[in-house]
Amino acid sequence: MRLKEKTAIITGAASGIGRASAIAFAREGAQVVLLDIQEEEGFITEKAIRDLGGEATFIKADVTALSEIENAVAITLEKYGKIDVLMNNAGRGSFFDLHEMDDEKDFDAIFDLNIKSCFRMCKLVIPYMLEAGGGSIINVGSVGGITAMPKLSSYGASKAAVTEFTKTVAVEYAEQNIRCNAILPGAVNTALRVPDEFVERMVPVKRRCEPEEIAAAAVFFASDECPFCTGAALVVDGGITCGPCF
Repeated sequence: MRLKEKTAIITGAASGIGRASAIAFAREGAQVVLLDIQEEEGFITEKAIRDLGGEATFIKADVTALSEIENAVAITLEKYGKIDVLMNNAGRGSFFDLHEMDDEKDFDAIFDLNIKSCFRMCKLVIPYMLEAGGGSIINVGSVGGITAMPKLSSYGASKAAVTEFTKTVAVEYAEQNIRCNAILPGAVNTALRVPDEFVERMVPVKRRCEPEEIAAAAVFFASDECPFCTGAALVVDGGITCGPCF
């Protein structure tokens, strides 16, 4: 029960890393608020948590729409009275040839989801963390933000921004007891899958990471076990960024 009595908001919580993290948080005692645009999957995840004896509330919300996340934060505060943990997980990426990319659809839209939503969620939640005397923010980046991968220019740039944003938030609010850390997954077994040949050629452990393995890192950052850990970017990639596979 490492997260007992904590209230956590997780974006992109209906599937993949977000779903696994929501279930892991609930198992550790947290009250979890699930934000996602996938309504059916969101309610399925909420039910799964409740069936395990946990506490969860799903709110359909597009994290790129300011009014929708404002509403989600308001509902969270009304129901649970506080926000101890924020996990910015919502994100997406697609493979594009740079010279064929559309500015708005293939670049701006990815930045809006992958990094601007982190900024907006932090801006909304931090005042309540300050009032409460602290909190933990977890941003999900990617090894694609620290390594160069063909056809992922907008995704890689946005995820690089997530890592730098994490460090900036960490130092800005360190004295106010708000920790901000990032998790940088590699090839994860989710809907956003890299090709099998990439895994075979680039991942030393020769398999994809399971979402639950990312969730374990998120629980650590959300808990009180790492009070001196802020501004970290934890790579969970099976060795992709070690070097020999490139």
